[in-house]
Amino acid sequence: MQSAAAAAARSGGNTVDPLIRAAGESGALPAWAHLDEERLRHTERVVALLDGWGRELELSQDELVRWRAAGHLHDALKSTDPIELRAYVEPADQWPDPVLHGLACAARLRLEGVRDESVLTAIAYHSTGHADLDLLGELLYLADYLEPGRKRDSDRAAALRDRLPGDRRAVLQEVAAARIRYLLEQRLPILVTAIEFWNRLAREECAGG
Repeated sequence: MQSAAAAAARSGGNTVDPLIRAAGESGALPAWAHLDEERLRHTERVVALLDGWGRELELSQDELVRWRAAGHLHDALKSTDPIELRAYVEPADQWPDPVLHGLACAARLRLEGVRDESVLTAIAYHSTGHADLDLLGELLYLADYLEPGRKRDSDRAAALRDRLPGDRRAVLQEVAAARIRYLLEQRLPILVTAIEFWNRLAREECAGG
């Protein structure tokens, strides 16, 4: 588990940003958030997973607030027109429509003054994975994919959830592999961030870490 000092460094200090605190404590979203009822229910399930895993890991109250905030905010722009989202994403033509919402949300939060790099990176890359994801980012990536409302293989998802947070690295490999396998089967492009994330996981496995 990451140390308190490491968490503070990633968040840019010892205090939780007010926007992050509001989202983490009450689920309050920025005025620019745009998500429908179905997505709100998905978000609540993701937050519940993150909160439960964070408590198992014995995180501090401020860390739990940050984790819940990442869950509440990760899909805050999911229902926004991709044309609007591309105005916040650089380079705009590198990213397919389904992943724009996380990147754009992180960019909007930066414009609001949020400097918590751990939360911002987790939100930006929760759909794709990224080599720089930390513990929060990895578990948001997993919660988004494995939350019980998803229609994909529910028995397998439940079995994977039951192994978390303790067996995080092995579950990360299984989920990342499943996502890449799906893209290959559908003959869809695989983003560089997803490949780099997989390579990091594979290197850690080879190194026994």
